[in-house]
Amino acid sequence: MSYPTYQQAARHKKQAVVLPLLFLVVGGAGTLLGLLVFLDRPVTQSVVAVLAFTAVLALGVAFVRWLDKWEPEPPLFIIGAFVWGAGVSALVSGIVNTVVAYSLQSENAAVMVSAPLIEESTKGLFLVIVLLSTRRGRAEFNSLTDAIVYGAMVGLGFSWIEHITYALRPDTMYDSVEVILLRLLLVAYLHPMLTIIVSIGIWAGVNARGLMRVGWPFLAWCLAVALHFMHNSSTDLLGMRGLLIAAGIELLVFVGLLIVGMVARQRERATVVRQLPALVHFGWITPLEAGWLADLGARRRMVAAAGREKRLLKDFIQNVTELALLRGRLEALPDGPPPRAWLGMHRELAELVFHQRPEVQRILSGGGGWTPMQGRPGELWGARPSS
Repeated sequence: MSYPTYQQAARHKKQAVVLPLLFLVVGGAGTLLGLLVFLDRPVTQSVVAVLAFTAVLALGVAFVRWLDKWEPEPPLFIIGAFVWGAGVSALVSGIVNTVVAYSLQSENAAVMVSAPLIEESTKGLFLVIVLLSTRRGRAEFNSLTDAIVYGAMVGLGFSWIEHITYALRPDTMYDSVEVILLRLLLVAYLHPMLTIIVSIGIWAGVNARGLMRVGWPFLAWCLAVALHFMHNSSTDLLGMRGLLIAAGIELLVFVGLLIVGMVARQRERATVVRQLPALVHFGWITPLEAGWLADLGARRRMVAAAGREKRLLKDFIQNVTELALLRGRLEALPDGPPPRAWLGMHRELAELVFHQRPEVQRILSGGGGWTPMQGRPGELWGARPSS
């Protein structure tokens, strides 16, 4: 077997910049347009609405950040996901729903039919664009945790702007507070929940073969649309009983997704720890490095002690983690040749880790106290061992 040379490998992974910046510009502009509603409302009413739903947003973001500890997503993509939901998806959905309501002279048609279809489509479109646009974009979508993180951020952006808009519709402060309380009770995290369902389906499709590459995303989208329809129509169709049934189902789904997220985070950790011995075996990292890379607390302490070298050490940690997760995905594939794009990413990450290792060892020279992790043979997946 012939292996790729490491001599000309880059020291830093190329990051996608144009795509997330485009999300930021377009989504930011849409978000500002959505916030124009503030100009027509009393200051106190606007402040109360923003504070209430920003608190909801902050709690959601805190959970997302906790999920995203092992292989953090680029800040530009995270912010881009949020403003896509708040700006692009919310604005386009609002326009379409308004057109449907006026053209059919039916508010129910917009609420029950148009809203579930257009809102779940525009929110899910963020992940489709990320996956289908550039190789760099696809490289950032490499675990179930990533899917949940991006889906949650798009949904949090959408729900934040929607909550505020609904809260500022009433003319009086009393009515506005009533809307705020109802939305906090019934729909605080509805949109993140629905978008996470779609993103999980897209993740399943990315890792499937044949028709299910499209089938899983479509089925997940159908489920999200159905839940959205149930939520919007339950009271009109079944009265208070319908509302209670819908709320009960949504609570079960919400709790289920929380559990899925926590399990995904634990599996991400387990995959990294399981793959580190193979990286040691091939000489891409040392036993000592594997020891502290297997522990989040040790990672934080190493980065804190790196001083001016934090950027390099963070890059190294990110590359090792992505390499380990990619190896886990390759091992989990059903029978058949692995996707060539995955093998290409594996070779690139192995090269990056190999070239960063001497500099990381220099940074590590004053550190210690970690338990070394011994190597274990594994599949090379077309990459080149260091010796």
